[in-house]
Amino acid sequence: DKQRNNTILKVEFHSQFGQSYSDECSEYSFQFDGQECSQPAPIVTSILRHTSNSGYYGVAPPGEVSGFCNATSRGPLQSEPLSISVHIRNTCPGGSAHTGKGNGWNGKVTSYILVEEYCS
Repeated sequence: DKQRNNTILKVEFHSQFGQSYSDECSEYSFQFDGQECSQPAPIVTSILRHTSNSGYYGVAPPGEVSGFCNATSRGPLQSEPLSISVHIRNTCPGGSAHTGKGNGWNGKVTSYILVEEYCS
């Protein structure tokens, strides 16, 4: 739960980002109650994998998506329970539209979201 109305949230998503094909692009974004952050800016990271060979690329490097948010298009984040989620889009500019995206690695890696509240 957000404790006060005059604070900003810092969010981080830690995982291993897997993609199965050469030149595949994934876009990871945070949403708050189903809306992307609008202030100070959307929290979005694009990951483009490029390999010299086509076909399966079975490496899932560790990574992080992080940023600050104090409002969505619906207005300021209020001091009430929030649903915070990470969304993975199928493609982004410059990549191909394969569906082999994921996070974690064969069930052996824990993915987590860290949320901290700061005075603004």
